[in-house]
Formats: sequence, C-alpha cells, structure tokens
Amino acid sequence: MQAARVQVANERTLRDLEYEKVKEIIKGFALTPLGREQLDRLLPSANPDVIRTRLARVEEMRRLLEAEGFSLGRFHDLRPQLARAREATTLDPEEFLPILETLVTARRLKERLYALEGEGYPHLLEIAKGLGVFRELEESIQRAIDEQGQLKETASPRLRELTLRRRALEEQIKGLLEGILQSSRYAAMIQDTVITLRGGRLVIPIKASAKRDLDWVVQDSSDSGQTLYAEPRSVVELNNKLRELEGEIRKERIRVLRELTAKLQAESRRLSKTLRALGLLDALWAAARYAQRMRCAVPALNTHGRIELVQARHPLLPPESVVPIDIKLGAGDQGVLITGPNTGGKTVTLKTIGLLTLMVQSGFPVPASPDTTLAIFRKVRSDIGSEESIEQSLSTFSSHLRNIIGILKEADERTLVLLDELGAGTDPQEGAALGIAILRYLLRTGARMAVTTHFSALKHFAYQDPRLRTCSVEFDVETLAPTYRILDGVGASNALIVAERLGLDQEIVAEARRAIPAGEVRAEEIIQDLQRERALIRREREELEQRLRRARQLEEEYRRRLERLERRKEEALSEELRQLKELLRQTKRKLEAALHHARAEEARRALKEVLQSERELQAAEERLQGRRKSLIEFDQLAVGQRVYLEGAERVGVVREILGPERIEVEIGGVRVWAKLSDLRWPPEEARSQEEQIAIPSYTVELQPRVQLELSVRGLTVAEALARVDRFLDRLLLSEVGRGYIVHGKGSGTLRREIRKHLEELPFVKSFYPAPPQEGGDGVTVVELDLGDQSKSN
Repeated sequence: MQAARVQVANERTLRDLEYEKVKEIIKGFALTPLGREQLDRLLPSANPDVIRTRLARVEEMRRLLEAEGFSLGRFHDLRPQLARAREATTLDPEEFLPILETLVTARRLKERLYALEGEGYPHLLEIAKGLGVFRELEESIQRAIDEQGQLKETASPRLRELTLRRRALEEQIKGLLEGILQSSRYAAMIQDTVITLRGGRLVIPIKASAKRDLDWVVQDSSDSGQTLYAEPRSVVELNNKLRELEGEIRKERIRVLRELTAKLQAESRRLSKTLRALGLLDALWAAARYAQRMRCAVPALNTHGRIELVQARHPLLPPESVVPIDIKLGAGDQGVLITGPNTGGKTVTLKTIGLLTLMVQSGFPVPASPDTTLAIFRKVRSDIGSEESIEQSLSTFSSHLRNIIGILKEADERTLVLLDELGAGTDPQEGAALGIAILRYLLRTGARMAVTTHFSALKHFAYQDPRLRTCSVEFDVETLAPTYRILDGVGASNALIVAERLGLDQEIVAEARRAIPAGEVRAEEIIQDLQRERALIRREREELEQRLRRARQLEEEYRRRLERLERRKEEALSEELRQLKELLRQTKRKLEAALHHARAEEARRALKEVLQSERELQAAEERLQGRRKSLIEFDQLAVGQRVYLEGAERVGVVREILGPERIEVEIGGVRVWAKLSDLRWPPEEARSQEEQIAIPSYTVELQPRVQLELSVRGLTVAEALARVDRFLDRLLLSEVGRGYIVHGKGSGTLRREIRKHLEELPFVKSFYPAPPQEGGDGVTVVELDLGDQSKSN
C-alpha cells in the first residue's frame, strides 16, 4: 500500500502563518471564478521542479505585463452553460453571448502568446497549447445571435424566408385595417385609431356598444370592458395565416438554437480544457499583479535548508508602514534563537520566515529583495499563538505541548520548525528545561528551526551550541518603542528599564534588580560581550571572503588578458604571412607580364622559381600552423621534459616549474626563465637557424617570432632598463609598432624610471598606461615610429 502523501503545511501551520489570508489577497486580482478556483486549490509543493516551474510562469506573466502592456481580455466561466447544454436540448439566445466572448478571447490569447515564440516565454507558450480555437462555433454564434443576445432574423435561410413572408402578410393586414380606420362609416364605432396585436392577431379597438352593429370577431377586451379588440371578417383568414407563420417561425428559431446547443455540446471536452488553461492564465495574472503591487521578487532556492531574508516584509502588514527585516539561518548553523521584549516583532519575524517559505513553495514571488534566499522544505510545522481546547479541557500550555509533540514526531532534516515562546505558560525553570530538551531533540533530527524565547537558560544554551545562532529584536529604550530591526546577539527583555522610564518608583526598580540572582545578570552580560566578539569575527571572516573572491576575479581577469595577448601575437604573425603572400603574388604577376618581352625559356625558368618559392612559403605557413597546434598545457609539463622555446627558436630541458608565468628552461648550458605561452612541443628536428625562403634575384627572411609583452616586475631599475632596450630593439627589427611593458604598480619607482627613459629615445613615438581591463597603470604601452627608424637606417 502506498504511503499517504505528506502535506508541506498542516492545517495548524496554515492557520498560524495566515496562509489563506495571503491567498485571498492574491485572489482579489483574478478576473474570473476560474482563476480564483485555481488559486483556491493551490497548496505549497515540496518538489523543486514544480516550484521552479510555478515561479517561472509567474515571472513570465509579470514580464509580459511590464514589457507589452499585456491584457487577458474578457472571458467567462462557461461551466454552467456547458452543464445546461448537457441537461437541456436548447440554450437561450442570451446565453451564447458570454460563450462567444470567451471563444474569441481564447483564440486571440493563443495567437498573442504564440507570437512570443523565441522571446523567452516557454511556460506561457506551453499553457497556450491548451487553448482551443473554435472557428466554426464562433461563426455559427455570430451568424445567429446579435449583440443584444437576440436571435437574428437571418439566423437561417428558412427563418429569413419565414420572416419576410410574415412581414409582407402583416403589411397586407395593416393596409386593410388602415382603410377601415379611415372610413367614415366606422368612425363612430372606433375607440382608438391604432392597430394593435392581441393573441398574435392584428385587431382594431372598438367601443363595447358597437358590438351589436358590427359582425366582427372579438379577440380581447380592456380591463374596464369599455373597449373591445376585434378583427373584421375580411382579415380573419389573413390573421389565421399570420398565426401559422408565427408558429413556423417559432419552430425554426428553436431548431436553430438546438443546433447551436448541439455544436456547443460537441465541443464541451475541448472547451473544458480551454477553460482550465484560461483559469491557469487568470491565476498567473493575479499572482503577477500581486507581485507588481507588493514589489515582490523571486528568491534564490536551495534544498539544503539555507534561508537568508533580505529586506523581507510581512505580506499582511501595510506596505507603507512595515519595517523590512534581514535574518539568516541554515548557513553554517541549524537554526536561530530570537530574543527581545514583547511587542518587539519576534512573532512577526517568525511568521515572515514561515509565510514567505510557504508562498515561494506555492509559486508566489515574495515581498523581499531579489538577494533573498529560501530553502525548499518537505514539511513546515509551527506552534505560534494561543490555542485553547475547551472540548478537552486543555490549558494553553497543554495545547501547545500537544502540538509540539506532534511536530517532534514528524521532524527530520527536510523540516522547518517555527516555535514561538518555547517553554512559556508554566513554571519558568521547568519551562526552560523543557525548552532546552526540545531544542536538543530537534538538533539531533537535523531540522531547521526558528525559535523565540524570553528564558535566559535558552539564550545560554543557544550561545554555547555552535549549531544555533542568536539574534534579537531591537528596542529603543528612549522612546519605549520597538524598531522591528533584527540584530545579531542576545537581546534583553528590558522590563526594568521600561518600568523605570514609565515612572515606577526607583526604590522599587532597585529592589527588583537586587532580587535578580547576580549570576544571571553577570551571565547575560558575558553572553552579550561574547556575542559582540563573535559578530566582529564574523564580519572579519566575511571581509576575508570578499577579498578572496576579489583575488580570484583578478586572477581570472589576468588570465583573460594573457589570452588576448596571445591572440594578438598570432594575429601579428598571420599579418606578416599575408604580406609575404601578397609580395609573391605581385612578383608573379610582374613575371607573367614580362613573358611578352623576354626570352620564353628564361621567363619560364623565372616563373618556375617563383612558383617553387610560393610552395616553400606555404610549407613555412604549415609549419607555423603546426607550432600553433603544439601548445603545451600546464598540467602536461614536468621537470626534465624537452620543450621548444619560442623566440629563442631552440630546444631545451625544463629544470624548474614555479607556475605558468615562471618556468626555468636550460638551453645549451644556459638557463633562462620563460612563460608557459612561450613553450611548445619540440619538432622532430630542432632548427637553430632562422628559416629562409629563396626567391630569384632577392631573399625574403622570415622574422623570428617577437614577443609583444615584456615583464620587468621584481627587477632593479638597471636590469629593467637593459631589458627594455633589448625588447624595443627586437620590436624595431621585426617592424612591430607597439609593445607592452609590465612593471606593476608597487611604489611607482620602476614605472617612473622606465617612462623617463622612454622620453629620451628618438624612435619612441608615444607611450601611455594600458586600459584598466588590461592592467591600467601597472602596464605601459609603447608606440614606435617605424617610419623614422627606417629613414635613420
């Protein structure tokens, strides 16, 4: 037998946290009973996928409202009409108006939502699939029913024909009766010169005294009996035909309505599905409107019991006066003990934690900052407020205790427990001892908890157990009013201070102070001192964590910058190859043109040599591509490994690895420091000389790969300037117009001396600090005047 499904919140918890009151507020934004019923049935879920889907739907609806000025339109709960269509054969004409309006709205909504495909509304698009399109039924109703809910005379071809015949017959009868009314022969007998309808027959009002003189058929009389409504014998047959036509028209109207009702009934299953989709959209509309009104946010969710409320507001308190609260639990601890004076906001804080948890697990955004974090619990259980049980003659304490016993039986690591004034209602010593025992039991179960208390023994216990945090509600002893702010640390009840501020005799207050055991007073002071120290340590730890995060961000930023520099080096080499290719193409075109002016044999030989040079250039490019593909990963590097050092164009052996930026390589008995980005897997044959490509009548020399960045951090000024000069020489020889000197920020001495030196060099066109994202004032960018240098040479 399958186990019964556990409710996230039982009836007591729903009542304690006033969950239904929040739902009533949200239901007030719904447009129809369909949406209100959807919200009525909604309960908190413990399934993370279900919860995230619910929240995503509401967020999509809210984005749609804010970005598009979206409206659901007008639609109705058609379940009564569908029920009557099943029970009766014919609906009244006016009943089809709300049906038509709903069908049109459903179609337009589907079209509108489908138009959003690809714009980030997947959940609303999924709901839109449940909206039916009923074109035939729509058109049938539009043909048959007018805007006032009346059956049109053109509802069917036969009805139109019958209506025209009736109108013609009425005109004929009225013509005859008008002639009688205008005749002087009957003037004395006519009561009123109007034609009226009685019993479906067109008649003339005559005086009662004229009955004996006229051989007319009397159809009706007035209440006084002074007026008779009669038809002349000449129109009796025509009136009979009119009655027959009326009967046929009535039958045709019933037939048309019966046909419409049958079409409606045939679509009842699809319509029911459409109504469910409309109800869901209406419920989402209500939740989104509520979220807009209350400035709600979707918090971060987790399943390991961590709660962090940031600027959280109780949903049932007036938004303009409620004081937002910040509180944490479950982050490195298992629960929180809230202390402080009565009316200070302890119970409101407890309810806010529980109610926001139930709201988010129902799929509602919560009135709090987007930085808020809430946990998904399998069970939420509470003991808040007074619960007298008259039937069982239980006291308040007994009633609370019975409820807590039930909570303890259910508590586990996926449970949130909320206990207000734990241990209150009985002897303080026994109540405190019982409260400590309950807390210990809950800690053993792994449950997350938020508990309020006045008892010093519970404060002591919470402070000593690292699994519990302590916080208090702030109370302004000067104004004698709570601030409703949550502070770290144990709070005092302030009863004696309040009594003194209110004017209680100082001798009475002093006597009360003397009555408090000295140990308890001292313990309270010690706890508060220790709590302040703990808060200081926590703040320092948070600062260290922030610095660590910043250091990691900087590390990632520098890694990206190095990657960008590597890409720039590759781009520079590619540009050099492109220029060489262009030179070869130009040379080949010149030689081809010379074929017409030189001996054929010599021209063919020259062209053949150019083509051979082109093949050698292609081979050189392929070797360069091979080098690009021969990069070494840091975790593949080992001491003693043979590597190819770019720039030196030599094969060496790794002797020491201090990091990706500092690797010692021995080449020909000389040890040099290199970066990981300068190392490659060694080729099959190490080349110690620069590669050359021979072309007839001239030689193109491939420049050795030049580094665009020089790091002089940690060097003396003399060492740094010597390296800067060699670095700039290599740039000039390679005709590279820009380089980067990394000297760091430090004290600024190295930066100043390098820049002073650069000012004195004639081939330095300009220099300036690098952009902030590339090192800022710790890197100097040097621009070289290649044109001037070539002239001086």
